[in-house]
Amino acid sequence: MRVLLIDDQRLFREGLCALLRARGGVEIVGQASSARESYALVQRLHPDVVVTELLLPGVDGIAAAREIRRLQPACKLLLLTACNERRRLQAAWLSGIDACVTKDDSADTLVAAMFSLATGRRFVSPALRRTGSALRVIDDCYADDSDPLAQLSLREREVFDLVVRGFTTKKVAQELCISAKTVETHRTHINEKLAAHCSADLVRYAFRNGVPSSSAAGLVKRRSPIPLGSLQR
Repeated sequence: MRVLLIDDQRLFREGLCALLRARGGVEIVGQASSARESYALVQRLHPDVVVTELLLPGVDGIAAAREIRRLQPACKLLLLTACNERRRLQAAWLSGIDACVTKDDSADTLVAAMFSLATGRRFVSPALRRTGSALRVIDDCYADDSDPLAQLSLREREVFDLVVRGFTTKKVAQELCISAKTVETHRTHINEKLAAHCSADLVRYAFRNGVPSSSAAGLVKRRSPIPLGSLQR
């Protein structure tokens, strides 16, 4: 497994490199101290997994995850962070993170997360689940085959969440750092998968299927539709 590490603390990176190399099965192909520094490395080294901190200087881990996903769609993203702020962890998860481990977790948990990704499964550390973090609900949502939105890709789910909140195509493009044309393509695929014809259909679909209120979109299950304008960003 080829791994790229992103963290602004050199001593932490070097310690993590030594730990992972000792475990075997992991090749550290590169290190970066910031998100911007990592982009060129991702394109040149083609890592299987990128391990990133959420609290990075300049561009944070959420924006970094989106850009890395754009540059290297097949790459898995593992968030290894000291941050425990619910809202930021939610946003990171929905930005494309495949696994989340805290810096208070054990080395065994980190290694388990990496090999979970290698088998195509997402991972949230047991510590986060025990604390009742929003990540627990999000993880369960994505792992549950009964989820009515399970047929959507991660990016389509992000677009769906924003559309039902009243975002225009232009605003969705700005929020996700993609082109308006790409947003329209995603919307076409979403409409086809959900048998919808317009934004209003998607809003009705969300409420009818009880999209979890803990999702990063902040959707709330209600008994009756509400005006798009009242859904806050």
